[in-house]
Amino acid sequence: MKKLNFGCGHRFCSGWVNIDFNSEHPEVIAHNLLQPLPYPKDYFDIIYSSHVLEHFSKDTGEMLVKECYRVLKPQGILRIVVPDLERTCREYLRIIDSIENEEARKQYEWIIIELIDQLVRTEHGGLMKTSWRQVLENNDESSISYVEARTGVRIKEEIANNTTSLLQKVFSINQNKLRNKFKYLYIDMVKKLIPRYLRKSLIDETSLGEKHKWMYDSYSMKTLFERVGFSDIKFLDAHTSDIPNFSDEVLDINADGTVYLPGSLYCEGIKPTN
Repeated sequence: MKKLNFGCGHRFCSGWVNIDFNSEHPEVIAHNLLQPLPYPKDYFDIIYSSHVLEHFSKDTGEMLVKECYRVLKPQGILRIVVPDLERTCREYLRIIDSIENEEARKQYEWIIIELIDQLVRTEHGGLMKTSWRQVLENNDESSISYVEARTGVRIKEEIANNTTSLLQKVFSINQNKLRNKFKYLYIDMVKKLIPRYLRKSLIDETSLGEKHKWMYDSYSMKTLFERVGFSDIKFLDAHTSDIPNFSDEVLDINADGTVYLPGSLYCEGIKPTN
Protein backbone atom coordinates (compact mmCIF):
# COMPACT_ATOMS: atom_id res chain seq x y z
CA MET A 1 0.00 0.00 0.00
CA LYS A 2 1.44 3.36 -1.08
CA LYS A 3 0.82 6.24 1.34
CA LEU A 4 1.68 9.94 0.99
CA ASN A 5 2.01 12.48 3.82
CA PHE A 6 2.43 15.94 2.28
CA GLY A 7 3.53 18.97 4.29
CA CYS A 8 4.62 16.47 6.94
CA GLY A 9 6.90 18.78 8.98
CA HIS A 10 8.41 16.79 11.85
CA ARG A 11 5.53 14.26 12.03
CA PHE A 12 6.25 11.51 9.55
CA CYS A 13 6.24 7.72 9.55
CA SER A 14 8.36 5.02 7.99
CA GLY A 15 6.43 3.25 5.29
CA TRP A 16 4.95 6.52 4.04
CA VAL A 17 6.24 8.87 1.34
CA ASN A 18 6.82 12.04 3.36
CA ILE A 19 7.24 15.35 1.52
CA ASP A 20 7.53 18.99 2.54
CA PHE A 21 9.04 22.26 1.31
CA ASN A 22 12.26 21.53 3.21
CA SER A 23 13.84 18.32 4.42
CA GLU A 24 15.76 17.95 7.65
CA HIS A 25 15.53 14.15 7.76
CA PRO A 26 16.44 11.39 5.27
CA GLU A 27 12.85 10.12 5.28
CA VAL A 28 11.46 13.50 4.16
CA ILE A 29 11.63 14.51 0.49
CA ALA A 30 12.04 18.22 -0.25
CA HIS A 31 9.43 19.41 -2.75
CA ASN A 32 7.87 22.77 -3.53
CA LEU A 33 4.20 22.16 -2.71
CA LEU A 34 3.24 25.11 -4.92
CA GLN A 35 4.19 22.86 -7.83
CA PRO A 36 2.33 19.71 -8.94
CA LEU A 37 2.98 16.63 -6.84
CA PRO A 38 5.90 14.72 -8.41
CA TYR A 39 3.97 11.46 -8.87
CA PRO A 40 1.96 9.90 -11.71
CA LYS A 41 -1.80 9.56 -11.88
CA ASP A 42 -3.40 6.82 -9.76
CA TYR A 43 -0.22 6.20 -7.77
CA PHE A 44 -1.18 6.30 -4.06
CA ASP A 45 -3.71 4.34 -2.03
CA ILE A 46 -3.74 6.85 0.84
CA ILE A 47 -2.96 10.58 1.10
CA TYR A 48 -2.80 12.41 4.40
CA SER A 49 -2.06 15.99 5.38
CA SER A 50 -2.41 17.77 8.72
CA HIS A 51 -2.55 21.53 9.32
CA VAL A 52 -1.14 22.33 5.90
CA LEU A 53 -4.04 23.43 3.70
CA GLU A 54 -4.79 26.55 5.77
CA HIS A 55 -1.29 27.88 5.01
CA PHE A 56 -2.19 28.23 1.33
CA SER A 57 -4.61 30.62 -0.35
CA LYS A 58 -8.09 29.29 -1.08
CA ASP A 59 -7.27 28.73 -4.77
CA THR A 60 -3.89 27.13 -4.10
CA GLY A 61 -5.47 24.89 -1.46
CA GLU A 62 -7.96 23.67 -4.04
CA MET A 63 -5.11 23.05 -6.47
CA LEU A 64 -3.44 20.84 -3.86
CA VAL A 65 -6.63 18.84 -3.30
CA LYS A 66 -6.97 18.41 -7.07
CA GLU A 67 -3.40 17.10 -7.17
CA CYS A 68 -4.31 14.64 -4.42
CA TYR A 69 -7.24 13.47 -6.50
CA ARG A 70 -4.98 13.03 -9.54
CA VAL A 71 -2.33 10.90 -7.82
CA LEU A 72 -4.80 8.81 -5.79
CA LYS A 73 -5.89 5.44 -7.11
CA PRO A 74 -9.64 4.88 -7.57
CA GLN A 75 -11.07 3.98 -4.13
CA GLY A 76 -8.07 5.70 -2.55
CA ILE A 77 -8.64 7.75 0.61
CA LEU A 78 -7.71 11.39 1.20
CA ARG A 79 -7.59 12.52 4.85
CA ILE A 80 -7.16 16.26 5.43
CA VAL A 81 -6.85 17.78 8.90
CA VAL A 82 -7.20 21.55 9.41
CA PRO A 83 -8.03 23.91 12.29
CA ASP A 84 -11.81 23.94 12.74
CA LEU A 85 -12.98 27.51 12.16
CA GLU A 86 -16.49 26.77 13.43
CA ARG A 87 -15.28 25.34 16.76
CA THR A 88 -13.00 28.31 17.35
CA CYS A 89 -15.80 30.76 16.55
CA ARG A 90 -18.22 28.92 18.86
CA GLU A 91 -15.65 29.09 21.65
CA TYR A 92 -15.21 32.82 21.02
CA LEU A 93 -19.00 33.33 21.22
CA ARG A 94 -19.20 31.27 24.42
CA ILE A 95 -16.58 33.50 26.01
CA ILE A 96 -18.02 36.79 24.78
CA ASP A 97 -21.45 35.78 26.12
CA SER A 98 -19.97 35.51 29.61
CA ILE A 99 -17.38 38.29 29.35
CA GLU A 100 -18.36 39.79 32.72
CA ASN A 101 -16.84 36.72 34.34
CA GLU A 102 -13.16 37.18 35.28
CA GLU A 103 -12.12 33.78 33.95
CA ALA A 104 -13.89 34.48 30.65
CA ARG A 105 -11.98 37.73 30.29
CA LYS A 106 -8.69 35.88 30.68
CA GLN A 107 -9.79 33.27 28.15
CA TYR A 108 -10.81 36.07 25.79
CA GLU A 109 -7.19 37.28 25.68
CA TRP A 110 -6.19 33.94 24.22
CA ILE A 111 -9.16 33.09 21.97
CA ILE A 112 -8.94 36.37 20.07
CA ILE A 113 -5.24 35.67 19.42
CA GLU A 114 -6.03 32.10 18.35
CA LEU A 115 -8.71 33.37 15.97
CA ILE A 116 -6.80 36.25 14.35
CA ASP A 117 -3.06 36.24 15.04
CA GLN A 118 -1.92 33.65 12.50
CA LEU A 119 -3.90 35.43 9.80
CA VAL A 120 -2.38 38.87 10.34
CA ARG A 121 0.99 38.54 12.09
CA THR A 122 4.01 40.10 10.40
CA GLU A 123 6.67 38.92 12.88
CA HIS A 124 7.82 35.39 13.66
CA GLY A 125 5.75 33.88 16.46
CA GLY A 126 3.28 36.77 16.43
CA LEU A 127 1.31 37.44 19.59
CA MET A 128 1.01 33.74 20.45
CA LYS A 129 4.55 33.32 21.79
CA THR A 130 4.26 36.67 23.61
CA SER A 131 1.03 35.48 25.26
CA TRP A 132 2.64 32.17 26.27
CA ARG A 133 5.53 33.97 27.93
CA GLN A 134 3.18 36.33 29.77
CA VAL A 135 1.07 33.59 31.33
CA LEU A 136 4.24 31.74 32.32
CA GLU A 137 5.78 34.85 33.88
CA ASN A 138 2.54 35.51 35.78
CA ASN A 139 2.38 31.85 36.82
CA ASP A 140 -1.27 31.94 35.73
CA GLU A 141 -2.10 28.26 36.00
CA SER A 142 -5.70 28.56 34.82
CA SER A 143 -4.62 30.42 31.65
CA ILE A 144 -1.77 27.97 31.08
CA SER A 145 -4.22 25.06 31.36
CA TYR A 146 -6.69 26.76 29.00
CA VAL A 147 -4.09 27.49 26.31
CA GLU A 148 -2.65 23.98 26.55
CA ALA A 149 -6.12 22.44 26.27
CA ARG A 150 -6.85 24.59 23.22
CA THR A 151 -3.56 23.93 21.42
CA GLY A 152 -2.23 20.62 22.69
CA VAL A 153 1.08 22.42 23.26
CA ARG A 154 2.89 22.16 26.59
CA ILE A 155 3.90 25.80 26.54
CA LYS A 156 6.57 25.55 29.24
CA GLU A 157 8.39 22.95 27.15
CA GLU A 158 7.77 24.84 23.92
CA ILE A 159 9.29 28.06 25.25
CA ALA A 160 12.23 26.12 26.71
CA ASN A 161 12.83 24.28 23.43
CA ASN A 162 12.87 27.56 21.52
CA THR A 163 15.55 28.97 23.80
CA THR A 164 18.49 27.14 22.28
CA SER A 165 22.15 28.01 22.69
CA LEU A 166 24.37 29.09 19.80
CA LEU A 167 26.27 25.81 20.10
CA GLN A 168 23.05 23.79 19.81
CA LYS A 169 22.04 25.76 16.73
CA VAL A 170 25.43 25.16 15.09
CA PHE A 171 25.24 21.39 15.66
CA SER A 172 21.66 21.25 14.32
CA ILE A 173 22.60 22.77 10.96
CA ASN A 174 22.55 20.39 8.00
CA GLN A 175 23.24 21.11 4.32
CA ASN A 176 19.63 22.01 3.56
CA LYS A 177 19.40 24.33 6.56
CA LEU A 178 22.67 25.97 5.53
CA ARG A 179 21.34 26.77 2.06
CA ASN A 180 18.26 28.32 3.62
CA LYS A 181 20.38 30.34 6.06
CA PHE A 182 22.21 31.93 3.12
CA LYS A 183 18.91 32.66 1.34
CA TYR A 184 17.48 34.39 4.41
CA LEU A 185 20.73 36.28 4.99
CA TYR A 186 20.51 37.68 1.47
CA ILE A 187 16.85 38.62 1.98
CA ASP A 188 17.74 40.37 5.27
CA MET A 189 20.40 42.40 3.48
CA VAL A 190 17.87 43.52 0.87
CA LYS A 191 15.36 44.44 3.62
CA LYS A 192 17.90 46.78 5.20
CA LEU A 193 17.74 48.92 2.05
CA ILE A 194 14.17 49.86 3.03
CA PRO A 195 13.94 52.78 5.49
CA ARG A 196 13.39 51.53 9.05
CA TYR A 197 10.12 53.44 9.54
CA LEU A 198 8.59 51.61 6.53
CA ARG A 199 9.87 48.10 7.20
CA LYS A 200 7.19 46.93 9.63
CA SER A 201 4.33 48.00 7.36
CA LEU A 202 5.91 46.64 4.17
CA ILE A 203 7.78 43.51 5.24
CA ASP A 204 6.40 40.24 6.52
CA GLU A 205 8.95 38.63 8.86
CA THR A 206 7.02 35.39 9.36
CA SER A 207 8.63 32.15 8.27
CA LEU A 208 7.46 29.97 5.40
CA GLY A 209 4.25 28.16 6.31
CA GLU A 210 3.71 30.13 9.52
CA LYS A 211 0.69 32.22 8.58
CA HIS A 212 -2.81 31.05 7.84
CA LYS A 213 -4.10 32.20 4.45
CA TRP A 214 -7.52 30.56 4.64
CA MET A 215 -9.70 28.78 7.20
CA TYR A 216 -12.16 25.91 6.87
CA ASP A 217 -15.28 24.58 8.54
CA SER A 218 -17.16 21.37 7.82
CA TYR A 219 -19.32 23.04 5.15
CA SER A 220 -16.46 24.58 3.17
CA MET A 221 -14.32 21.44 3.46
CA LYS A 222 -17.16 19.20 2.28
CA THR A 223 -17.95 21.44 -0.68
CA LEU A 224 -14.24 21.56 -1.60
CA PHE A 225 -14.00 17.76 -1.60
CA GLU A 226 -17.20 17.51 -3.64
CA ARG A 227 -16.06 20.13 -6.14
CA VAL A 228 -12.82 18.23 -6.78
CA GLY A 229 -14.72 14.94 -7.23
CA PHE A 230 -14.43 13.01 -3.96
CA SER A 231 -17.33 10.93 -2.68
CA ASP A 232 -18.30 9.30 0.64
CA ILE A 233 -17.12 12.42 2.46
CA LYS A 234 -17.20 12.15 6.23
CA PHE A 235 -15.93 13.93 9.33
CA LEU A 236 -14.24 11.81 11.93
CA ASP A 237 -11.99 12.41 14.93
CA ALA A 238 -8.31 12.02 15.79
CA HIS A 239 -8.74 8.36 16.74
CA THR A 240 -11.00 7.29 13.88
CA SER A 241 -10.26 6.74 10.21
CA ASP A 242 -11.16 4.49 7.30
CA ILE A 243 -7.41 4.24 6.61
CA PRO A 244 -6.35 0.74 7.73
CA ASN A 245 -4.44 0.75 11.05
CA PHE A 246 -4.26 4.55 11.01
CA SER A 247 -4.37 4.82 14.80
CA ASP A 248 -1.05 2.98 14.92
CA GLU A 249 0.68 5.69 12.87
CA VAL A 250 0.82 8.31 15.68
CA LEU A 251 -0.01 11.19 13.37
CA ASP A 252 -3.24 12.71 14.71
CA ILE A 253 -2.58 11.33 18.18
CA ASN A 254 0.47 11.30 20.42
CA ALA A 255 2.23 8.16 21.61
CA ASP A 256 0.24 8.32 24.87
CA GLY A 257 -3.06 8.39 22.98
CA THR A 258 -3.83 12.09 23.55
CA VAL A 259 -4.93 14.22 20.62
CA TYR A 260 -2.01 15.95 18.89
CA LEU A 261 -3.86 19.11 17.81
CA PRO A 262 -7.18 19.66 19.62
CA GLY A 263 -9.76 21.75 17.82
CA SER A 264 -9.05 20.14 14.46
CA LEU A 265 -11.43 19.16 11.69
CA TYR A 266 -10.80 15.65 10.27
CA CYS A 267 -12.21 15.12 6.80
CA GLU A 268 -11.95 12.01 4.64
CA GLY A 269 -13.11 11.34 1.11
CA ILE A 270 -12.78 8.56 -1.45
CA LYS A 271 -11.80 8.91 -5.09
CA PRO A 272 -14.62 7.12 -6.92
CA THR A 273 -14.08 4.49 -9.57
CA ASN A 274 -14.86 6.07 -12.94
